[in-house]
Amino acid sequence: MLTREKNKISYLHFFMSVLVILIHSINNETKFERFFSIDGGIGQFAVPLFFVISGFLFFINIRSVEDTRNKLKRRVYTLLIPYLIWNLIYYMIHLLLKPSSGTSISEIIEAAFTYKYNPSFWFMYQLILLSIVSPALYFIFNLNWRAQRITGLLVVIIVLIVLELIVAFGIDIPYLNEDAFIYYVCGYLLASLNNSGKTKLISRKNILIFVVLFVLAFAFNRYNYNLLLQNAKYYNPFVSTIIIVRLCGAMLLFYFFDLLLSYDSVPKFMSQTFFLYAIHYMIVKAMIIFSKYFMYKFVPVGIVINGIDLYTIIECIVFVLSPIVCVIINYYLSKYLIKRFNKQYNILTGNRA
Repeated sequence: MLTREKNKISYLHFFMSVLVILIHSINNETKFERFFSIDGGIGQFAVPLFFVISGFLFFINIRSVEDTRNKLKRRVYTLLIPYLIWNLIYYMIHLLLKPSSGTSISEIIEAAFTYKYNPSFWFMYQLILLSIVSPALYFIFNLNWRAQRITGLLVVIIVLIVLELIVAFGIDIPYLNEDAFIYYVCGYLLASLNNSGKTKLISRKNILIFVVLFVLAFAFNRYNYNLLLQNAKYYNPFVSTIIIVRLCGAMLLFYFFDLLLSYDSVPKFMSQTFFLYAIHYMIVKAMIIFSKYFMYKFVPVGIVINGIDLYTIIECIVFVLSPIVCVIINYYLSKYLIKRFNKQYNILTGNRA
């Protein structure tokens, strides 16, 4: 990728990371916080776009199955090892906070491999599984389909339709998250079109396309929602339309920033997004715990300001401050670790610094 394209990915990673922090910072049901939620707010596009970008980054410049195997080997250092280490770090924090919970070999293994004490790492768990199946995906998508007069692009579309039908009929794929699979395959499609020169990562022309697709997907989703209200059997088809809406919304965000940014450079505080992703959960939860302790200890119950309960105001302030605090801590802690413990920091971040 060119420098501007790499910078665009960095901007997107940072913005999506902020959205994820806000999602994990929600601690009440105000309309303000629901705007950023994963249920119906802008936050619902963050994780899908992460999976699309991850699929794109895996398959970009891939020309053979052997290339996918080599990239999979690198994912051991960039994904698997950081995943295991951070899960164990969160497990140790759990033991410090609850020493009475005890330890066992089975518990350590479960903590390391199943993100039991590090719930935000479910994304990395799915990404590891998707990386494992990526060579097989590439092989299937790049067979000599021309002999059968079927292009590789059509095969990808067929796979996406099949995955959507799996969701629509409520069929469960063991271990893999079905919607994550769909977003990841779309990342492959984006990489394939980019590799062939049929589309660009930075393109204002694509914005209108995804505006139209998002509006159509949203209208289809509302139609299915009305069917669901009439009959519960439409639940799974409704879920499948949510995936389409989130995918179109994620791709709209992917190109929307092309209107606002030139991508000539990336501010330093935006460049350590993996470390931010790894530490934000503990920071956010600590902020929520301490804010609630402060409220219940020092703030009298029943104080209302302009019709809004003071507890709600404090919670909203904490919500707004959470990404700012996380980014500041991440920046200075990363800076310190890079300077004093560079080798260890590189291991923790999969050598992304």
